[in-house]
Amino acid sequence: TTDISNSNSVRRTRSIQTRKDIRKAQIDKKICDRYYQDAAIKAIAENFTTDHYGKIKGAKRKALLVMATGTGKTRTAAALTKVLTENNWVKRVLFLADRKLLVKQAKDSFKEHLPEYTSVNLVEEKDNLNTRLVFSTYGTILNQIDKKREKEEKHFGPGYFDLIIIDEAHRSIYQKYQAIFNYFDAFQVGLTATPRSETDRQTYEH
Repeated sequence: TTDISNSNSVRRTRSIQTRKDIRKAQIDKKICDRYYQDAAIKAIAENFTTDHYGKIKGAKRKALLVMATGTGKTRTAAALTKVLTENNWVKRVLFLADRKLLVKQAKDSFKEHLPEYTSVNLVEEKDNLNTRLVFSTYGTILNQIDKKREKEEKHFGPGYFDLIIIDEAHRSIYQKYQAIFNYFDAFQVGLTATPRSETDRQTYEH
């Protein structure tokens, strides 16, 4: 039998060794064609990256993406996912939302922009080890973590995901579901809205 946790550790070590500088990465303009979307991704790349003796590694592991409602947060998150994946920073991504409808909408959006990436909606489907993008409500993923701890499941060890995207991230979400963020060892990107009038301001500080 394969030790899932050990294989995840080996995979992550190899990924770190082959990371490319995401500050220099090309952003897919077919996904993000607005200057502020481009700026948001570059700000997150700068936030995550540092040079250490010639090697590229994660500096900070958390970022907050603040964009006005209707300006493409999910689209920007999809483009960021592509950048991180193509440059060997992440392999598996967990997208969290607090409602089933939002989970479905997010999966549909990612599938439209990243059709080559396998994806699953944990609320409606069963995951498999080859899935790259996992979409879930907070409650569903907490249930999966509990099963893992009870050794009922081989999935979802602490190193299973490389990136967690948190939809509508705000303080109450982090307080209520802190167990999720403490359990998984992954980069975290929160998505939150700001009034449309604030879009052109400095909303990309992380």
